[in-house]
Amino acid sequence: MDFIKRNIKRILVDGAGYLLLLAAALTGWLPGPGGIPLTLAGLGLLSINNHWAHSLRQYLLDHGGKIVTVLFPPNPHIQWLYDIVVITLLVVVTRLAYAHAAAWQVGLSVSLFVIALTIALLNRDRLNRFKTRSKHKQ
Repeated sequence: MDFIKRNIKRILVDGAGYLLLLAAALTGWLPGPGGIPLTLAGLGLLSINNHWAHSLRQYLLDHGGKIVTVLFPPNPHIQWLYDIVVITLLVVVTRLAYAHAAAWQVGLSVSLFVIALTIALLNRDRLNRFKTRSKHKQ
């Protein structure tokens, strides 16, 4: 009992960190960025008291952005291929949205729209150009 009283803060912080990691694993497959922020938040809480979590969190923050350059290389052929995939996904989304489809098809179309939008923004570094333009307008 004395151990729990002395370490109640650590137990609560670590418990919240593990709960966030569990929530990230359960919601990571859903459309949107749900799993990534929850993972970083969970590792952030765990890194307060655990060296392994601090090292893992720092590695992810340092090297996480490199995956965009691996997935979207500056090769024009690959960039055009991604653009064709985005246009195809948007055509499928439009078809499902206007077909008065079943609920699962509407859910699928929303998921495909999020995927197409993500690919379109990350391909050809459009997201960074969009951010730069919005900063200049302010």
